[in-house]
Amino acid sequence: MENELTIIAIILAGLAVNYLWVYPKIAGDDVRKMAWLDAALSLLVFGIVAIFFFGSKERFNLLGFETNWAIFTLAVGVVIELPLFYWYLKARGLGKQYREAFGFGARDKETNWFTSTSVKSVEKQLSDTKWDGLRTPKAKRILVIGSNFVLLFGTGFLFGVGDNSWSSYAVIHIILIFAFWFLLRQSVRLVADAPDAALDERMIAERNRSYFEAYRLLGGLILTLATALMVFGIVSDVTNTSEDGFYYNLELTWPQLQGLFWITFGYAMMLPSMAMAWRQTRRQLQHP
Repeated sequence: MENELTIIAIILAGLAVNYLWVYPKIAGDDVRKMAWLDAALSLLVFGIVAIFFFGSKERFNLLGFETNWAIFTLAVGVVIELPLFYWYLKARGLGKQYREAFGFGARDKETNWFTSTSVKSVEKQLSDTKWDGLRTPKAKRILVIGSNFVLLFGTGFLFGVGDNSWSSYAVIHIILIFAFWFLLRQSVRLVADAPDAALDERMIAERNRSYFEAYRLLGGLILTLATALMVFGIVSDVTNTSEDGFYYNLELTWPQLQGLFWITFGYAMMLPSMAMAWRQTRRQLQHP
């Protein structure tokens, strides 16, 4: 029972942070942003639980049935959060907005569904001066270089550290990824993720060019991973002396799996803003 209580305590702590600070302070009344934050923070809680129990043979009692830590965490997390989620939407009057946003009605053409960026949020950023310190050429270069360093260093560290207490760096890694994602978006005034309705023709062209460059970079990353997998297969074939045929054993620890997921997630989310920030930096330096 002690292990079950440990997982429940971690889930409750995560939900307390989410509903008392993260959602009201960061998401506000933006239900799409809340949904993204909910997914990210749920993964974070799941990762913290995994630090304690990944690879463990411990069994957990779930209403009389024995199961592993992962299923127990997911099931208990859903059961505990659903009432809180309902209460939060009702308390803030967001029920109708949430149903319209994720129902079967017509999609809101004034919102980028992938990034939850609305016309209202972009218009606010275009006239906002609070983040101007992030919009200088030097600051943008630091953000782009820093984002890449965090992603690459964190992935390499999680691959090399092994499944031990040092793997808890994954929590810091996730926090840093979301911090740089947030700062990069502010540095380009959300334009890289903005819907067409929020931009003029020049900005749309700039956004589309950034997405084209981001697509090529992300394609290069995926091709690199696929090539590494192919090389692994070829090397395994060359060194395999058995007669079992072409069978490959690719073993990953939980930290390594975390590293692969978060480098893919990080680049998928940040590359458009990275590309735009770097392009703007070059233009600002050429035409000060």
